[in-house]
Amino acid sequence: MKKYSKTLIAVLLAVSSLASFAQMNDRRPQMYSSRPQSINIDKSIFANALDATEGKEISLQLSADFTFYGKVISNFSKYNNLHTVMVRSNENATTILQITLIQEKNNISYSGRIINGNAADGYEIKNNNGVYSLQKFETLKILDPCKF
Repeated sequence: MKKYSKTLIAVLLAVSSLASFAQMNDRRPQMYSSRPQSINIDKSIFANALDATEGKEISLQLSADFTFYGKVISNFSKYNNLHTVMVRSNENATTILQITLIQEKNNISYSGRIINGNAADGYEIKNNNGVYSLQKFETLKILDPCKF
């Protein structure tokens, strides 16, 4: 019995160390490595995106040197206080910009992301006392990768 338990412990240690090394190697490209960590953004851009109809081609000027071009693939409202638009990038079909308007009583806020499951980074919309910005994040912290 002791012989089997020592072998079982050795196998468990080997498997757990292999799993931890496998998670550290993200070989996906960084799409936004040349862009800043944080980009201030005018919230009027959100309203323009939320007004776009499904199927429409739009361009959103996120900063002086960063314009998101894409096609609206979804635009819907739910519960009278949530409104979401999703835009697929024309430059990379696996990149999606998602913007959500959240209305609570008389307070309106926005959230969302620019995300690509095949990239190691993306941007998240952050609200700091009414000042909106895009904050860079690592995709692995948001998405749980599926490996077969």
